[in-house]
Amino acid sequence: MAGRGDDVPRPNPWRVRFADRPAAEGWKQLLAQAPDNLDRAWVAITGNPRHVDCRQHPLKGALGIVKVGGASLEQWQYEATSGGRLWYAIDDEEWALWITRAGTGHPKQTDQRRAR
Repeated sequence: MAGRGDDVPRPNPWRVRFADRPAAEGWKQLLAQAPDNLDRAWVAITGNPRHVDCRQHPLKGALGIVKVGGASLEQWQYEATSGGRLWYAIDDEEWALWITRAGTGHPKQTDQRRAR
């Protein structure tokens, strides 16, 4: 039974987990640099992980699928700051969002100039 002083659980079912240590370290860097932006990112990705807008979208090509724990999952990106990004994989079966990359700098893998 819940009572005074108890934590209120989030009303949505998505759990957020780190896929590896570098993702966790990148999260800490983003949290130190832009905590409000990271909070908005959290709300956005847990509210609707497949919402598409100017900040949140699926990664393309080879980056669009990532293996996490042996499962091939869709990989998405959320632009937390002008350079800072969150990459996350969506595990519908486990209702989990795996943070696969987080950082304050723009990821080189998505640099358009490299693709030319």
